[in-house]
Amino acid sequence: MEHPVFVSYSSADAAVAGQVCAALEKCGHACWMAPRDIEPGADYPTAILDGLQHARALVVIVTPASLASPHVLSEIGHAFGEKKPIIPFRLSDGPLPPKFDYFLSMSQWLDAHDGCTPENLARLNEAVSEALAGVAAPQGETHRRSKWWYVSAAAVFLIATGVVAYWRWPAAPAPKVVPPPVDAAKTNPPESKPQPWVNPKDGLTYVWIPPGTFTMGCSPGDTQCDPDEGPSHLVELPAGFWMGQTEVTNAAYHRSVASSTFPANEADLPVIGLSWLQAKAYCAQVGGRLPTEAEWEYAARGGTTGATYGIPAKIAWYGGNSDSVRHPVGKLQPNAYGLYDTLGNASEWVLDRYYNKYDIEAPAIGNVDQPHTGNSFSLTRGAYWESEVQDIRVSRRSEQEHDLPVPMAGVRCVIDKR
Repeated sequence: MEHPVFVSYSSADAAVAGQVCAALEKCGHACWMAPRDIEPGADYPTAILDGLQHARALVVIVTPASLASPHVLSEIGHAFGEKKPIIPFRLSDGPLPPKFDYFLSMSQWLDAHDGCTPENLARLNEAVSEALAGVAAPQGETHRRSKWWYVSAAAVFLIATGVVAYWRWPAAPAPKVVPPPVDAAKTNPPESKPQPWVNPKDGLTYVWIPPGTFTMGCSPGDTQCDPDEGPSHLVELPAGFWMGQTEVTNAAYHRSVASSTFPANEADLPVIGLSWLQAKAYCAQVGGRLPTEAEWEYAARGGTTGATYGIPAKIAWYGGNSDSVRHPVGKLQPNAYGLYDTLGNASEWVLDRYYNKYDIEAPAIGNVDQPHTGNSFSLTRGAYWESEVQDIRVSRRSEQEHDLPVPMAGVRCVIDKR
């Protein structure tokens, strides 16, 4: 059966999504929504992607819960990338997070702050009908576009008035035209911050990490540092890069490594048990690479200089709050770059070979020394779900065998260019 409308929602809004779907289907618009339309035994993430690919429009239930959901963001990103109509059904007012604003800024908005009333559902059905019919610029579009319509209309009116006045006014000597001063800021406006995007190869969101300079190694005032966290030294990253907003999940890893298996209820947990070689191969398969150790620490710090970028219990799953198990990615506070779980949950492989102290003259990016020989070691960063609180620090390093699976080790990839 064809399902032309994909309903994207947070699990906390399941009842509302059911009402929306029932109202649309009553009017003849078959909906796809999880978990209702996932066949028993089917791979959950694969089924969702299949539903998205076959849908012709996406309705997103906009609530605080959905705005906090990385899965809703991923679904919107897929629809945006495939240029499908996106209809936000907004049940609560308030500003959008930057990632959602990027994907939804040109969409038709339907404000339904009073809930799923018959009137609001009728408006939604009309908007869906127009979207499926390919009607451009439907009524009720965003205040952004309405504003520009009025500005454009005013401009046309003024131009027309000026033309009429010109032809009716007596001829006069042409005035000397003095060009206006050049506004350098308008001539060369600053580049806007690159917006998050969804990598179609792994279904994960990537965020922009800008270039910059930072002090790598033991943080000032950190009394827990081990000898291999020094010497602290200045590192410059001359080019920015894209980094996975979350650790690679079981579901994302399975998309590229079909032989991997996991329980159905662990799709959103970080994949673990990888060797350095497996992590490196996975990143290459999805169009990226492992971050260098310097890139990882720079991104994990999020512009801060302390041992952590926040209160450990609010930013990381570790021995003090995890109940000795991994947790779904993206549930705690991110750092300033929008990265989740850089500390705790799963530890993360980096590209470099491990040495027991930093060589401050060694390259931090590009052609770094990697663990190729049999007696060399690799390393993970970020600690993991059973680590002690003193290990939840951005400078913490863990020496590992590079060719053997490590039970607590996962991966987060970087991509240099979209």
